[in-house]
Amino acid sequence: MEHRDHNFYEANSADVNLEEITSSAKNAKNLQRLRDGDPTLIHCLTLDRGAFSDFRIGEGDDLGWLGYFIGKSEYLQILVINYLPDGDGGHAIVEGIARSKSIRYIKINNLSNDGFTSIVRALGSLSQLEELTIGRNTVDPDGWYELRTLLESEVCKLQVLCL
Repeated sequence: MEHRDHNFYEANSADVNLEEITSSAKNAKNLQRLRDGDPTLIHCLTLDRGAFSDFRIGEGDDLGWLGYFIGKSEYLQILVINYLPDGDGGHAIVEGIARSKSIRYIKINNLSNDGFTSIVRALGSLSQLEELTIGRNTVDPDGWYELRTLLESEVCKLQVLCL
């Protein structure tokens, strides 16, 4: 995946053809909802590989754009992450999460240690985060250390933590 900086997305967000950067019409529609600030249809977003997710991550999805639109959304309050690819694609999504000013609840489940650790590090930027649910993930000691660091930080103002 080609790494692009935030300025690239800012300059091209209005003109990007969403059908060309997604693997399905459903994914394109949900990116459009994020991009256009649809407050009624994109209150919650589920990322997964399964058919019942809002955004089914697959071949052909430009995850940099997904991350960018997550970070720009003013209405996305709930993010459920049941799958996050390792490597550049996953990190592109995490960069967007770290920029979010609207996400209040995050649930992470089925992630590798790399995915878990990346998400937890990004949460240090989310002063508005109120609730974190951690399901079954493959977590090494460094991942749990990052969670402890987050919970001890002055930024983290969680009201609810579910393990």
